[in-house]
Amino acid sequence: IKTMCEMLSDVIESEKPLLPQVILTKQWYQRRVRESAAALLSEEKALNLKLSVIKLRAINVIKDLKDRATKVYDIQNDWIGQRFQKEMDSIKTMCEMLSDVIESEKPLLPQVILTDEKFEVDLSYKMFEPPSTPPPDEPIEMPTPNVFTIAQIHELHRNLKEVAPSGYISLDMLVEMFEPPSFLPEIWQNVTYQQLEEMFSRHLCETKYINWRTVLLSCILPVPLPTQTQLINTAKQYRTIDKDSTGKIDMAGYAQGDLWFGSDELMTPDGTAKFDRLGHIKTTLFTLLCDENYKIDYTDFLLLFACDPEPGNGAVKALAVMTGDTVEWPEYIETPDPAKEFEQSTTTSSHSTTGAVDNMQVRGVPINLDQLLRVISFNRMPTPSLKLVQEEMKAVFREVQMEDGTADVSTILVHPKSRDIILHTPAYQLVDYRTLLLEAISQDSKFAERVSQPLV
Repeated sequence: IKTMCEMLSDVIESEKPLLPQVILTKQWYQRRVRESAAALLSEEKALNLKLSVIKLRAINVIKDLKDRATKVYDIQNDWIGQRFQKEMDSIKTMCEMLSDVIESEKPLLPQVILTDEKFEVDLSYKMFEPPSTPPPDEPIEMPTPNVFTIAQIHELHRNLKEVAPSGYISLDMLVEMFEPPSFLPEIWQNVTYQQLEEMFSRHLCETKYINWRTVLLSCILPVPLPTQTQLINTAKQYRTIDKDSTGKIDMAGYAQGDLWFGSDELMTPDGTAKFDRLGHIKTTLFTLLCDENYKIDYTDFLLLFACDPEPGNGAVKALAVMTGDTVEWPEYIETPDPAKEFEQSTTTSSHSTTGAVDNMQVRGVPINLDQLLRVISFNRMPTPSLKLVQEEMKAVFREVQMEDGTADVSTILVHPKSRDIILHTPAYQLVDYRTLLLEAISQDSKFAERVSQPLV
């Protein structure tokens, strides 16, 4: 075709007449072009028709799938609704049955079964409540011959409060309360009147009346006694809890504070529960020392526990409670024990007439007059003798008072008058009845034979 076209182009350019063969070839070429165009058009129409058929078929298939999905959804929805309705009907029937049983106040013995949408009452089974396992009994405190139980302490407190609501009881009446026979531990059933009078006389201070709270403290023993640091930390806790600075806290505030002793081991080696004596004592202390408004003066509470077998040490603990700082006997004082006389040191240091080493440096702990008077007045009845002691202490305080209105505790402790008052006050004397009675038993074999249980 390309060659023929080139030839025809040359003939036209040369303007020569066409040969018959060329004319036939030209006509054949034109006819072929027309047939090719017609064939292409026919193929295009056929292809479009096929695409239209495929599209129509696809639409019909999709429509059929959609109709089938819709039908399945409707069937499923109806089935779910019917199932839900059956379940609700079963629950309603069960509720009506249980309501009738409850209103009739009769036991429901047949077995009631609710499984999915089915509610059945099986008369062949009878339902009975299985016996419940009873909870383990609370451990109780077993009495011992020489230690007060919590119940005995409560009973003693009730009697003391009934006989002496003011808080002070005469020596004779206190001895009568402890005379056998009584509710007291077994070791007390064999104590003579003279032994009781001798023990309780250790509490006396200027009069024949005793603050029975100190008696309760001695009866609670044995319990851990606090150190100065523990008393100071406890006082700081309670002052933080007492946001209004009233000096008193209720049971909730008391329970928030951490005392210097925790709880006993609650389980024995064999796995049985054990009575928590120390845990109960913490609660009991609040009951014993609270006022009619069920609040406790936490300062008096801590001053009471400042008591010590050596009253001088107890007074120093009390000073630490009031000042909130550790108080130490100055190194230049020989001993805080008033029963011991000062002995001249064999060292080369020179001492003053008050027992002081010359030019000895001490750590200052300031204290004001009210705090000092509260320490020396604690646990003592307001008597003329106490008033005289307070006046002497005021005179000493004015003598050693600093510019800011306070005085140094070390200076007060080394002053002859104030030192004598602090060392010889029985207000902080802790009497351990248990130890005294055990010593009496060790010296009297017949006394020990009358006690049925071994003493520990």
